[in-house]
Amino acid sequence: MRYFIDTVTSFAYWRYVLFSRLGLQSALAIFGALYLFIGALDFFSIYTKDKYSIWAFPLVIGISIFVSILTRRPITSISVSLPNQDSCVEVKIGDIFDEEGAVMISTNTLFESDVAGGKIAPTSLQGQFTGRYFTGNQNELISSINSQFGGRKPPFKMGTTFPVTTHGKTFYFTAMAKLNESGNAYTTQSDLKEALIGLWEHVKNTGELQRLTVPLIGTGRGRVSLTRRKIIRLIVESFVEASKNGPITDHLIVIIRPEDARKFKVNLYDIKDHLNHILFG
Repeated sequence: MRYFIDTVTSFAYWRYVLFSRLGLQSALAIFGALYLFIGALDFFSIYTKDKYSIWAFPLVIGISIFVSILTRRPITSISVSLPNQDSCVEVKIGDIFDEEGAVMISTNTLFESDVAGGKIAPTSLQGQFTGRYFTGNQNELISSINSQFGGRKPPFKMGTTFPVTTHGKTFYFTAMAKLNESGNAYTTQSDLKEALIGLWEHVKNTGELQRLTVPLIGTGRGRVSLTRRKIIRLIVESFVEASKNGPITDHLIVIIRPEDARKFKVNLYDIKDHLNHILFG
């Protein structure tokens, strides 16, 4: 509800709905349909021109705008089917931990997981995961991850993925950032691309084609200088490219936190149009 209110009261939303090229096209298409309908009424002598009110034209214009607004009301999810593939990408505003299926958890190349000791921020995605599923028992999580090192020692390369199964769900811990000497995470666009490639490869080889949810990696403590829209595009393009070599999942969800959607004025209609453009030209 808060997202809905913030959206309809923002200038960006109304600029997109009414004053963008797509908004104008929508209103004109509805106006054309109404004009054709009125013409049909006149043809069958149901509502002839001699009965037209002076308010008919502004009324039709008003109805066209009103219906156009209704068809582009604030939403929390959009879906795009991928060309030549039996899969779709959904961009959704919500809580990543409420999603069904597998979930990607972005982490660092050291696979440092100590939240209690202050090495991982409790408010980070990894910190939230630990607090929700390993409260008071983070050593179990650390042991689960370390047991998969197989004699190797960190740091690992970007894209290295270790699964953690708990509460009936699979979480893919994927390296996408480095830790500096102060313990702060940082990443680059190149690192994100490499991380996604590693994730797709791991899921393709070990997953069961279940739903997969991916966060907007790098936009928080990763400190990457890309907009949310560009991160979504990066994720989708990487997924489409990787899927050419075999199916990864038939349903990829890119999740956006509600607070981010409000703060950065995320417009899902705009994102859907953008994805359709890059996927279908």
